[in-house]
Amino acid sequence: MIMTYSPLYCAVSRWLSVSHLSLLLLVSSYRGDYMAWYAKPKQGYNRDSVEAVANMNELYGNLSQRGYTVQAVSGILGNVQSESGFNPWRWQGDHVNTSNGYGLFQFTPASGYLALSGVTPNMSTTTITTGATPQDGARQVDCFADDELGKWVSSAWRSYWDQTTYAALYAKRNTWLSQYGSGNSISMAQFAAVTDIEAATFFFLACFEGPRTPNLSTRYSNAYACYEIITGTPPPIPPDPPPPSPGGGGNCELIWLFFGTKNNTRRILLT
Repeated sequence: MIMTYSPLYCAVSRWLSVSHLSLLLLVSSYRGDYMAWYAKPKQGYNRDSVEAVANMNELYGNLSQRGYTVQAVSGILGNVQSESGFNPWRWQGDHVNTSNGYGLFQFTPASGYLALSGVTPNMSTTTITTGATPQDGARQVDCFADDELGKWVSSAWRSYWDQTTYAALYAKRNTWLSQYGSGNSISMAQFAAVTDIEAATFFFLACFEGPRTPNLSTRYSNAYACYEIITGTPPPIPPDPPPPSPGGGGNCELIWLFFGTKNNTRRILLT
């Protein structure tokens, strides 16, 4: 898809305030099969906003053509919501620092992504800089899908995630790897074929994002909601967990997190 700015955009962009910059995209002219990407200098978009939904569909269109399942894409989108609020121009903390994160996935350091060819980032949080286009979102998706920065960690675990502290999550990781991976790892091609939303959300967090702590509960709920938005149907309800084994020893408290989508209520088991 090629995006060109109309003369009207150039005229009004000189005086329109930063708070209305995303509206400038509406007076741009676009050519292509998909809706346009949206971007703004800072902050994210609400998940149900026109801008967020358009960006979700752009990402989904790109990755589905590459063979990604809707569940895998939903897992990615659940992470994207937490990382950038679906804004491809988002700088970590809304401050430009090329040593920190940038973009939909918060590429860190941003300098790695910025050094690639064909990028069109916005280098300010107060204005639109020369050469910046919302189509940088498409470039970021390609960067991820082609693993241009070599960031995919196939072990689906981080050395700084303590296996004792996160024992329940590590057990899930092992189960999911046995379903979707090969031995103790999962490739990007295998990830693309994942058909479980929570597994996809975990794998993207563990293999690509890698935060200091595996903060998944919000990302799970994000992913379920994104699934409903891009498919128009409620996601499948996860099966009930098996009952605890008799005499298993130790104390284990099971906590259900309930959250709502448009048409039904989802639940996530926290351990």
